[in-house]
Amino acid sequence: MDDDRPRRYVKVDRAYWAGYSNLQHGKHELIRHYLGGWFAKLGSWAGRVVYVDTHAGRGRHASGELGSPLVALNTLLKHPHRDRLLKKSEFVFWFIERDEQHLAALRGELEALGQLPEQVRTVAQAGNCFDPLQKVLESLREHGSRMPPAFIFLDPYGFKLPGSLLRDLMKAGRVELLVTFMWRYVNMAIAQAKEKTQSGVKFAETLDDLFESAAWRSRIVSDEPADRAKQAAELLRERIGARWFTNLSMLGENEATQYLLLHFTNHDAGRDLMKSCVRRIVPHGSGRVRKREDPRQGVLIAPEPDLGPLRSWACQRVSESPCHWSELGRLLRAEDWLESDLWEVLKQLVDEGRISCEGNFSRRADPTFRLNSLSGEGQG
Repeated sequence: MDDDRPRRYVKVDRAYWAGYSNLQHGKHELIRHYLGGWFAKLGSWAGRVVYVDTHAGRGRHASGELGSPLVALNTLLKHPHRDRLLKKSEFVFWFIERDEQHLAALRGELEALGQLPEQVRTVAQAGNCFDPLQKVLESLREHGSRMPPAFIFLDPYGFKLPGSLLRDLMKAGRVELLVTFMWRYVNMAIAQAKEKTQSGVKFAETLDDLFESAAWRSRIVSDEPADRAKQAAELLRERIGARWFTNLSMLGENEATQYLLLHFTNHDAGRDLMKSCVRRIVPHGSGRVRKREDPRQGVLIAPEPDLGPLRSWACQRVSESPCHWSELGRLLRAEDWLESDLWEVLKQLVDEGRISCEGNFSRRADPTFRLNSLSGEGQG
């Protein structure tokens, strides 16, 4: 079997399928929640909807939990509107896996599902994921075609991701990417790439390929770990040309960021849906998943997000000029808070007399909000 993965990841691969941590649980829950909404939205009109899993793996962990291919497939098969969606669209699930033993296990899991509905098609393919994706792009260019709506999950063991391929995929049609961005290794590579050694040169070449330039040298510079990771994610978003990215940080044993789940989309609805899904995974709004929380343990009282910063944000926006609700909602899209958070904060501020509402206090009525006083929140 041809396997060009660095050897240090072989052990990681085996450990990954042997157990099941809260990080894996969080990743799969994010996929399940997002696809539940995405399938319903796109499947109602697209005619064909595609899910691609580039590093599909075995399909099931040794402890019994499902891997991402079966999570995605079951999200459709168990969808409350499945029958209606299947009347409108065909759903194609394309699973790519380079390890032959993993692929055989995955095919066995798919066969165990039995006969699928006529409008649901699965393809389990061997190989390096980047090659078949590149061939698809070449075929689309040759025929002047566009890719049908596609959700592509890239979940590599390392961080060798060709930025140019990601950019071309985003341009090929209504494509969304969910990328496992191995920040821990990228961060170490950046440090080593700045050293004038043979390994440093190789790391620099890999980073140039990822970010499509040497801009990472001047753009990823913060001394604060969270800001540094965000700088890397923002640079990647710029290079692949996505309008929006949403970040979910996955924390390791020492609470340091092990990797990021990055969602890239060009559509406002995709951004809004992913923000709401991240909140379902992390109710307290931190955008961080910890490794050691038990994925099977129920939550008696879901912690609430800290809306203090949002209060200041809202006061600052309306202090600059009176804002309609629709305008505030548009500005909020770039932030991590939800529209429901903003509506709650605005009601509080109106009740407290800090801001006034001109018009019917209703989202549909699109009222105008105005700051009543220049003192207090948002002015410091």
